[in-house]
Amino acid sequence: MLRRVLKLTTSPRTLLRSVLALDDSPHAIALGVAIGIFVGLTPSVGIQTVLVLALIFICRPFFYFNGTAAMASTYVSNPLTMAPMYYFWYRLGAWFLPNADADVNFDALLQFEGLAGWWESTSTLAVQVGFPMLIGALLTAPFGAAIAYPLTHHLVRWFRNSSGAPPSGSGETLDKSDRVDESHASSSPPNSVDATDRSAATTISASTVTKTAAGQ
Repeated sequence: MLRRVLKLTTSPRTLLRSVLALDDSPHAIALGVAIGIFVGLTPSVGIQTVLVLALIFICRPFFYFNGTAAMASTYVSNPLTMAPMYYFWYRLGAWFLPNADADVNFDALLQFEGLAGWWESTSTLAVQVGFPMLIGALLTAPFGAAIAYPLTHHLVRWFRNSSGAPPSGSGETLDKSDRVDESHASSSPPNSVDATDRSAATTISASTVTKTAAGQ
């Protein structure tokens, strides 16, 4: 599954078409996209695949979603979108937290000496910047997931109708009907065909003898 997702991330258009063409129900694909969008709209770049895998195993006893669609949808956060999204999340979270901007002194945090100074500056930056950023992300991620589900569900149905693809599960129905036919064929008496052939041969022979006698 991971290899398949890596192949899908060549371009957004290829990614979208590949997600819409997944062999699964529209609900499972749309739910997977919604979960992937939610994870992608959080400051978790680098561990998003791990988060999606964890959600797959955690949610499996309760409900099912398409994991491939979820992993592919995390592509919403990529090198082109990370910087503006992170800045927007920080500004949004700082707007809800009082004096969040005033507590951050970037000039002082970027001036450190040695490994201990680097670690202290990094930890302070993670708390003072990361916490408002996380708050802003958690405020926007549910909206993104709520929009992604109905939109993806509609697009999957439209894609299948326009491309003439059979609904998910039709192949399974055909296989079941084939198996039923095979079971009827196997349950029929094995000598029924041979008995029919022998009866037809006997009838032909009798008619031949009758015609010969009549001719004589």
